[in-house]
Amino acid sequence: MKICRHTIALAILATVPSIAVAESAVTLRQANAPLTLTQYSASFVGETSSSRYSSGNPDQIIHSVTYTNASNKKIVALQIGLASFDAFNGFMGRFSGWATETVAVGESKKGEWNQRPYAAFSFKGYGTGVAYVNAVRFDDGSIWRANLKEILSEMQKFEKELKAEDLAEKKGK
Repeated sequence: MKICRHTIALAILATVPSIAVAESAVTLRQANAPLTLTQYSASFVGETSSSRYSSGNPDQIIHSVTYTNASNKKIVALQIGLASFDAFNGFMGRFSGWATETVAVGESKKGEWNQRPYAAFSFKGYGTGVAYVNAVRFDDGSIWRANLKEILSEMQKFEKELKAEDLAEKKGK
């Protein structure tokens, strides 16, 4: 009898899916954006070892986005705004995932961008990735840009002290 009860208990436990701690991903809603972000994930990838001829890959956050052209014009270039917050909702940085590709009206495509912030390990398990449409260029030469005041307001839900300068595009010299 005892063996039977233990076997049944083990069988029940085996059918319950394991609960995994995973990073979360948030897509900001933008009512008038010409792109719709249909899928988004952000995940921590630990450092890969190096060899004699390779330096390996450091800790990083991988942002994967599937987007659809929701406008009535052909898109020829786009920027997806990507940001990361650590396990304590501390801002880890933002950048734009760029793509210079044609996206026909109604067409969907996928992009993947790597982020290597300081202390990327602090994203592991409990961090939050955020994605939004930052800019779009159409084949007629016109450009749509996100309202960064709206983006800042949404991101301040994660970190209240976030400022507009934190979201500004960094220009290299």
